[in-house]
Amino acid sequence: MIRETLKGGKGEVIKNPKVFIDPISVFTEIPYREDIIKETAISIRYFVKNDVRFSNLFLGLTGTGKTFVVRYILNEIEEVKKEDEDYRNVIQAYVNCREVGGTPQAVLSVLAEKLTNDIVPKHGINLGEYIEKIKNAVEGKKAIVYLDEVDTLVKRRDGDIVLYQLLRADAEISVIMISNDINVRDYMEPRVLSSLGPSVIFKPYDAEQLKEILSKYAEYGLFRGTYNDEILAYIAAISAKEHGDARKAVNLLFRAAQLASGEGIIRKEHVDRAIVEYEQERLVEAIKSLPFHYKLALRASLDSEDVVTAHKIYVDLCNKLKQRPLSYRRFSDIISELDMFGIIKIKILNKGRAGGIRKYIEVPDREKIMKALDENLAEEIGYEY
Repeated sequence: MIRETLKGGKGEVIKNPKVFIDPISVFTEIPYREDIIKETAISIRYFVKNDVRFSNLFLGLTGTGKTFVVRYILNEIEEVKKEDEDYRNVIQAYVNCREVGGTPQAVLSVLAEKLTNDIVPKHGINLGEYIEKIKNAVEGKKAIVYLDEVDTLVKRRDGDIVLYQLLRADAEISVIMISNDINVRDYMEPRVLSSLGPSVIFKPYDAEQLKEILSKYAEYGLFRGTYNDEILAYIAAISAKEHGDARKAVNLLFRAAQLASGEGIIRKEHVDRAIVEYEQERLVEAIKSLPFHYKLALRASLDSEDVVTAHKIYVDLCNKLKQRPLSYRRFSDIISELDMFGIIKIKILNKGRAGGIRKYIEVPDREKIMKALDENLAEEIGYEY
């Protein structure tokens, strides 16, 4: 059995897994985003050839192609460097603000490291010194900086300073920012907004567009005859209901193809199994990506019926871990955000003048969340609940 699987062949569905894992290396165009790519390319050309700096803010929900477009542009610029001398002094740096920690120090240190190709301390130096390192690295060159999930940075203390310094730096730096939060501008100070260029909106894909995108992945990544239009339409329809998430659609197709390995064709039951697995994995990933105090707030919520009790448990947990607890007001805001993320549910009950308003907490997947959270906290800080 294992030998047949290792060798592949009979009943195999996936022709080229790289199509799903690293699509940028395969695709030479991105459907339904051509206009955005062209407009951005014009801005880049003016910057490189005419010294006209620019900044863009890519806005759109998850799976609408923002990061894909940025990665595609970054790669294309590297290719153009080989053909056009004007581009040879262009340096680029992509940073996912959430993945590096989201703090101004974390983002600037990684950015400086990528632009200087040198090790940069993550602590012990102030923000101004990071900016100076970046300016020195850019001297005589032109830099294009890509800040993904920039809302993570902007919502942190002094996050605005990073953007302001980059946008107003006395250096040839242009910036493309990416955010899933379409209201991210509300968190920016007027001085940052005045320096910021236009917002570029990535509209959600509809079912027909998703089906065409899936057909491209299937054409390049799957063997002919292992899928049909009905399967692609089924996946597209499911993903279109969730704000047109192309990433989800592609992941579902890939997982369904893996489940169909050895059977030679993807069926509806493979897709349905992939959906269940995807939702479970997404919940775990969402928990892992939460900031530290959000994790503590969530852990406290698992042992509470209401927000007041959860805050008391949270304070006790912070004291055990020698962390400064957040105020009740800030804690309540975090609980509301966890509700917005769909991880927990808040029900508000008004008991009148005597009882006041009480916020009750419901956790639909309590056991699953508890397991994922406890494992993550043990891994992150060595704490076992």
